[in-house]
Formats: sequence, structure tokens, C-alpha cells
Amino acid sequence: MTKVEAEQAQAQFSELISRVERDKERIVIEQSGQAVGAIVSYEDLKRLEALEDAKEIAEVNRIKAENEPFVSLEEVVQHYNDLHGTAFSIEELKHG
Repeated sequence: MTKVEAEQAQAQFSELISRVERDKERIVIEQSGQAVGAIVSYEDLKRLEALEDAKEIAEVNRIKAENEPFVSLEEVVQHYNDLHGTAFSIEELKHG
């Protein structure tokens, strides 16, 4: 991984893009010594996005496993009716 100051990156942008494409190099752009961005190949970007998607799916699956199963709207309405002695139907609730 190569580190380049922002001004240098601006001046050499075409060359840096060529290095990323040709050599699969990853280039970190710094401003005042602090990393602020990067130039990576499109292939690297797609891998990063796929990794993020996989993490999100794993998190959703973990949350689902930790919580009670989801219930249907019919079950919610029936439970409400049982608790309150009412007889609402889903159709009545939809059309107010």
C-alpha cells in the first residue's frame, strides 16, 4: 500500500490510476499526514461491498435468532381482540 499526499495525488492522478489498474496497487490519499481516502481497483471495491453485505446479512440472522419469532398481522389482531374483548378484523382496520 502506497501513501500519497493529496496535492501529489492530484498532480499524478492518471499515473496512480494506471498503477491501480496495472499492478492492483492500493493507494492511500493523505492530507496533512492523515488518511482521508483511497484509490483501489473496482475489483477491490466490489469485494469490500460483498463483505459489507455478508456482515449485514449475518447481523440480521443473529438478531432474528435472538428474538422471538415474528408473528403475523392476524395473530396480532387476534391477540388484541382477546385482551380487550373486541372483534376487530384486519379488513376493518385497513379501511378504518
